[in-house]
Amino acid sequence: MSLPAAYLDEFTAPAGYLEFASIGPVSRRARSAADRVDSLVDTPTGTIAEAVFPEFEAAIEAIARFMEVPPDRLAPVEPTSAGLFQVAFGLLGAGGNVVLPGHEFPANRYPWLRAAAAGGPEVRLVEAPDGRVTPDLIAAATNADTRAVVISLVDFQTGFRVDLDGMREAAGDALLVVDAIQGLGAVHRGIGPADVMVAGGQKWMRAGWGSGLMAVSETALERLAPTLTGWLGVEDAMDTDRPVPHPPMANAGRFQEGTPPIVGTFQMAAAVEVIALAGMEEITNTVVERAAACEEVVRSAGAEVLAPWRNPGERAGILCFRIPGEDPADTRLRLAGAGLITSLRGSWVRIAPHATTPPDVPARVGEALSTAG
Repeated sequence: MSLPAAYLDEFTAPAGYLEFASIGPVSRRARSAADRVDSLVDTPTGTIAEAVFPEFEAAIEAIARFMEVPPDRLAPVEPTSAGLFQVAFGLLGAGGNVVLPGHEFPANRYPWLRAAAAGGPEVRLVEAPDGRVTPDLIAAATNADTRAVVISLVDFQTGFRVDLDGMREAAGDALLVVDAIQGLGAVHRGIGPADVMVAGGQKWMRAGWGSGLMAVSETALERLAPTLTGWLGVEDAMDTDRPVPHPPMANAGRFQEGTPPIVGTFQMAAAVEVIALAGMEEITNTVVERAAACEEVVRSAGAEVLAPWRNPGERAGILCFRIPGEDPADTRLRLAGAGLITSLRGSWVRIAPHATTPPDVPARVGEALSTAG
């Protein structure tokens, strides 16, 4: 089965763009969604809020369907970090510990470290030298005092995709918190067994900067204190005659620090529409296929590859490699000379194709690497 033209026609990124793990070029619909917000503000026929918020609520409903949660368990956030900080500071005073891999991207470490410094749970880092963040590894680090197990759906460097069901079992009674930014929209949809799933929309969702989501379970709503709840996350927010603080909202609205990301939410809903044009399963299959094809050609070029996966279900769209004896920066420049846009992560060149990456691009990567440097 091939991807439908209606889906492919939504995008205009160059064929050689292989940096979706950094920023994903947006769709036509996402751009139009931002324009839609501007048009409502630019030519108001009445109160702007009355024009914008009904469509804003409809956008939240669309995103909630994608995340497979009721709308009252979905909060729009701007960066992924905003949602993670809500959870980390929501555990202040809970005691105990939180468990997370030691090589997590800094965005998924700082919230827990900052919260611990402010009196939150102790941070317990788990090392995974082989890059495999497995349920057994996490389970061995948890105990009766563990308040949350924190993981990335897909690792930003190794491309390893965790077993969410296994992680749910490993977490036991603790909250399972998932930073899904490197997998949502590429190899995953829905909150699944997680208690909290947070993801910005600027990467694989291709919704643009300022878009993001935080989906929560009923358990998370019960356990997380509204430590960072702002003025719009409370009951009767517009009743300014009533002394503050007001009681926090009973639903995921309590995770708003202030005015929500209106434009980003419209764009995220548009991104969900675009994904539906192809179907999540077909997008996932194509992403994994393109990444596997890239792995094959870089190995043929003699590259060292970060490959912790043992089956297709453990991989996503990220591949890191390096050519022995060549500076990774020079390798990246060589690829750029062939019209192939990649990135550097540490001492590795990172390739991250999407479903829209044409099937001949991996061969182009191989040809560029076979050219003498």
